[in-house]
Amino acid sequence: MTAPVPRVVQAGLRTFQCAYERYVEEPFRLGQFVAVREGPFVAAGVVTDSASGPEDPSRPLQPRGADGQTAAQVMAGNPEIRLLLRTRVSVVSCGYIEGHQARASLPPLPPPLLARVEPATDAEVALLTRDGAFLALLLGAPGCDDAAVAAAVRSAALAFAAEAREFTVRAGKELARLLRADPARLTSIIRGLGE
Repeated sequence: MTAPVPRVVQAGLRTFQCAYERYVEEPFRLGQFVAVREGPFVAAGVVTDSASGPEDPSRPLQPRGADGQTAAQVMAGNPEIRLLLRTRVSVVSCGYIEGHQARASLPPLPPPLLARVEPATDAEVALLTRDGAFLALLLGAPGCDDAAVAAAVRSAALAFAAEAREFTVRAGKELARLLRADPARLTSIIRGLGE
């Protein structure tokens, strides 16, 4: 069985939301880089939140299951529940790739509605994050808190493999430059890098 792929359901230049066709236990992770490859460029973003629940808010999920049952056991015993649930993921734009050129700025257009949202490749992440300029977009986004910024730096570091430490140091220096007037936020993000 192939892994479910979410699609864009709400699109803007600064943020977009994607949704899976159904409830998924392991959606994109906090701080993960994702890409929309449909359209004239690759729109890239960082996951800042995810939520699962009923597709129809007027029909709230009712607690089910016997004492001692795990969530997986309850779902297996009630397969109809999955038909009523959806998982949505919030993404903050962190740049775009046009040809072989990455730009750490807002894309010229929002990603197309119903376009597939996929994990960004290590090469795409490295291209987008190498100089740390993507951090300014994340820090300025209302939906991107300190935990999401730290998770994004940790996630980006994985794309650099053997050079992960050097990347993290460069990102820390860029964060210090961008947040010199907000030492409390800088401290919060730097602490999150060690998690």
